[in-house]
Amino acid sequence: MIDDNWTVELSQKLIRLDTVDPPGNEEAAARVVAQALAEYGIDAELQSIGPGRSNLVARVKGSGEADALIYSAHFDTIPVNADEWSVDPFGGEVKDGRLYGRGSTDMKAAMAAMVAAAIQLKESGQPLKGDLVLAFTAAENTDCRGAHLLVESGILEGAGALLISEPTSLKVFVTEKGALWLRASATGVYGHNAFSEDRDGDRGNAIIRMAEFLTRVRDLELDAPVHRHLGPPTINVGLIEGGISRPLIPPSCSASIDIRTVPGLTNDAIIKAFEAIAGEYVTIEYVDFKPVVDTADDHPFVELCMASCESVFGSAPELTGVPYYTDGAIIAPALHIPMVILGPGDVGKSGSIDEYVDLDKLALAQQAYVEIARRALL
Repeated sequence: MIDDNWTVELSQKLIRLDTVDPPGNEEAAARVVAQALAEYGIDAELQSIGPGRSNLVARVKGSGEADALIYSAHFDTIPVNADEWSVDPFGGEVKDGRLYGRGSTDMKAAMAAMVAAAIQLKESGQPLKGDLVLAFTAAENTDCRGAHLLVESGILEGAGALLISEPTSLKVFVTEKGALWLRASATGVYGHNAFSEDRDGDRGNAIIRMAEFLTRVRDLELDAPVHRHLGPPTINVGLIEGGISRPLIPPSCSASIDIRTVPGLTNDAIIKAFEAIAGEYVTIEYVDFKPVVDTADDHPFVELCMASCESVFGSAPELTGVPYYTDGAIIAPALHIPMVILGPGDVGKSGSIDEYVDLDKLALAQQAYVEIARRALL
């Protein structure tokens, strides 16, 4: 019987599998979900993205009279330092109305709720006009390789909307920031410090040149229009690499930069802004990009999700946006479909110490997933 306890037990099975990315090992979790679906007559296909790493795609079939609805989640999780936790991060412990473990919020419990909703829809025996597609991915936390494979394989063609169960604190998110990754590289003049008395200024030191550039990055303000749900763009220097050893003047230094973008701010404008402050010895290189996804507040799918949540929660949820990116950045633009994010996990709990999800929110999310599918597909 599919009930709240069934969902918690499936969540625990998934949490007890270490799918930290890298290396991922998502295939084991995909097989657990496939087995859970098979017990109710729902076939699942695994798509390999590498050894031990797989997506899962399953369908509750409809008549084809309506577009399919995609339910999206990912198997991989953020790394964990078990010594910092008060509980076993892979134990799936339940206490005081909360389910603890890495991935409980982001986003294995939400995935289990989507699986439960799909089974409940099938078990109801009501004929569907469109397919409900479970599209669960590997490698979301690193390069969204699983989502790219889903799109490239064509398996999601014919979908009309995308619902993602990333943590939202049961709010409805219709907008997510994009992410532009750049690499800044500084060049220097190799030498030994013992024989550098004739050098002055930055002394040809690539690390010093990079430091001077990063000071300008600190003060850089990107010109972006105000958005109804999102704050301004943000810039973070997340990794610096350079140098050979203490006595040697470094000939090179690089910095990896993450820019969270907003609608109306183009990659070209951002790159030009960085190049304008780069100076003589620093070059800017494009690395990767996840586009902004922005669904209109009055889109019919958004209104359907809002009405479904209100019927389940007893009041309308907050409608807003979020600064993280999801697999939706790959799937929604490629298929030209609306995206909504709705999850039981609390925003900000992803990757946290003693990560947990509240069981009452998990139960509400499962009910909302059932209701959204019914309204969209029956």
